Amino acid sequence: MASDVEKNSQGDSTFTQAILGDDTLTSSWGRRWLALSFSARVVLATAGFAALLFVPYLGAVGLWDPWETHYGEVGRQMIQRADYVYPFWENAWFFSKPPLTMWMQALGMNIVGALRGDGAMGLYTEWGMRMPFALLSITAVALLSLAVARIVNMRAGLATGFVLATMPLYFLLTRQTVTDTPFVTTFVCAMACALIGQLDDTTKHRAGWWYAFYVFAGLATLAKGLLGVGLPAVILVLYAAAGVIPWNRESLEAHLRWLASGEVRAQVRAGTRAMPVLWAQMYRMKLGTGILVFAAVAVPWYLTLCLFDGVDDEGKLFWYRFFIHDHLNRLTAGVHTTTPGGSFTYFIEQGGFAIFPWVALLPGAFAVVSRLKLRSRDKADHLALIAVLWVAFAFYLLASSATKFHHYVFPVLPGLAILISLFVDRLWKDGVSEHAVSLIFGLILFILVGKDLAENPKDFTDLFVYNYDRPYPQDLVTKPIAFFSSRPLWMGDLVTLVLLAFGVYLAFDAFSSKAKLERPAAARAVALGLLLTGGATLAAVATQGQVSAMGLWGVALVALAGFLIWQASRPEEAPGRTVLQAVGFGLALVGVALAVRGFKGPPASDALFKALSGTINVKVGMGFAFGVAGVLAAVAALQRSRVLLFSTFWGLAAAFALWFNWGHWVDLSHHWTQRDLFWRYYDQRKPGEPIAAYMMNWRGETFYSRNTVEQFRANDANTRMRQYAARPGREWALVEHNRVNLLRTAVGSDKTVTLVDRDINNKFVLVTIE
Repeated sequence: MASDVEKNSQGDSTFTQAILGDDTLTSSWGRRWLALSFSARVVLATAGFAALLFVPYLGAVGLWDPWETHYGEVGRQMIQRADYVYPFWENAWFFSKPPLTMWMQALGMNIVGALRGDGAMGLYTEWGMRMPFALLSITAVALLSLAVARIVNMRAGLATGFVLATMPLYFLLTRQTVTDTPFVTTFVCAMACALIGQLDDTTKHRAGWWYAFYVFAGLATLAKGLLGVGLPAVILVLYAAAGVIPWNRESLEAHLRWLASGEVRAQVRAGTRAMPVLWAQMYRMKLGTGILVFAAVAVPWYLTLCLFDGVDDEGKLFWYRFFIHDHLNRLTAGVHTTTPGGSFTYFIEQGGFAIFPWVALLPGAFAVVSRLKLRSRDKADHLALIAVLWVAFAFYLLASSATKFHHYVFPVLPGLAILISLFVDRLWKDGVSEHAVSLIFGLILFILVGKDLAENPKDFTDLFVYNYDRPYPQDLVTKPIAFFSSRPLWMGDLVTLVLLAFGVYLAFDAFSSKAKLERPAAARAVALGLLLTGGATLAAVATQGQVSAMGLWGVALVALAGFLIWQASRPEEAPGRTVLQAVGFGLALVGVALAVRGFKGPPASDALFKALSGTINVKVGMGFAFGVAGVLAAVAALQRSRVLLFSTFWGLAAAFALWFNWGHWVDLSHHWTQRDLFWRYYDQRKPGEPIAAYMMNWRGETFYSRNTVEQFRANDANTRMRQYAARPGREWALVEHNRVNLLRTAVGSDKTVTLVDRDINNKFVLVTIE
């Protein structure tokens, strides 16, 4: 394993070279890859990885209530009404959100033909609606990675994309057609363009990057309102004040002379006098024409709606509903929040969940940026300053808001990804020893946050849902994982995998011809011990306890003892011979005792096999994975192995993100969507059979019925429900599980209420009334 001591012989090798060897980049495919431009390699690598996470299974499940279906219905109404300017919901104008989200949804629905025919929405509706959001998210990851790579280096750029894409809140909201996704992704794109325009001295298209910044800022404003332009504007103003403008008398006088004297301005134009810093910065970022570009993108729709005299379902005009109620009141008084109050610690907790496992690198990231110098000549310091201001201001603004949802921490994540990537780059260059204290604190954070998440996986889901009291499908995380056809996944399967994998990894290094003479016998013994005990565990699990696990472990320890005693007899091991012999004889005694006890007693009494045959569920599996990763990280730090440390975190982050995106999110989705219920209704109904929603307001009933569902949720809900049930023929209804008895009472004892596939959704159930 590569330690800091060996780092000098490696030089500043890349992570790929350290893992796969130097020959990797000289192979045919490696040469073709290196033949691509620097920017192309960064964009293709990060966009490809992000697409691998975000795209599979994207439309395999229905829209989540209530936000996706709420905005989705507004988008559907745009298509149905052929009106993309004035948003409409159910039977009134919709003014609480700007239109970009609904435009993207409508675009996707039009492409896949979601509204063709009658009845159920088209089969590919969710694919069409979510794909524009995923593509925009992939673009944001690639652009931000490109910006960091061009300013710092490729390693930092690739790390930025990898870290951001594997942050749980980022990949979970990427799969949601909600306003926060286009807001943050266009905001990230805007900031990435600004970073290149400001800090990349090699760019030949500085004006183009700055104009792209204004376009993306306009789109962010169309996605979320004033926050879309306010957030990047304040960050850049703070950066200019802290890192660009020299606050001294000479600078002030130079700016005033430029304003007051035509002769000075002429000298500046002629190139005989330097432009004052602030005016030069404004010219550099094309501020005047850029504002016009921003206005051309964002202003027309807002101006049109402000002049519109229609009112929403609460009787409010657009300007009051949007700017006063949904901006000012949301910030100062609290509007429609499920978590009223709360101190600044609210987003510290949610931020830890949102970026796991990268919370382990936060102390190091803060330690690195704490040493940056304002007005430094190093562009990386300027990037770090912008990222610090990004994180600090976004966190302050959101923590100060009276309205709080867990996912409001979302805009902070990209800034944190930049800071973490700068630490990753520094950690690879400096080695583990230089940052040992930061890594110790990071390991503590990793353990604490990982423990909470493993014990309560609902914390992940709460990051991006509306109602945190909604029943969670606990069986998904507590039932044994059915991995094999004959039995569930056992603890022994995971133990075998870890022992053999780690043993093979160490064996390649300990027994290789190049390193064999340099490695002590203890290193080879550790590798062999892991392989032997892993093989013993595999044999015990494969035979399902017919061969004693304890006995097999005893045999493995005896074999390891023989290896140590043999190694001690070799001349080159003379300095440590006594220790090797003592350890060997000790292991032999323990091994014989285990073998005798294991093989002598009945298999049913094997305590070790009982532990190995314990079933694994999601909660136990997460705890095991986090625990193994923590141990490996600690071992890597003690051995000063950059490769092992990076492999551990990269592997954990990628594996966890893939599992959650491709598996767990799909399983969860069936309990937050009404699509499956409506599919059954449209498949089983007969002509003329209506559907109603009893005491529900979760939006999915409106979207998936194309606004044809009859809704009974007012004070007269029971009376209207009884009248509905009294119609001739069979009726259908949607109801929450805990209100089924209320519905039975409402329709009367003369009616039979039958539940249809009651277990596919733990919140709602489809019923027939006859």
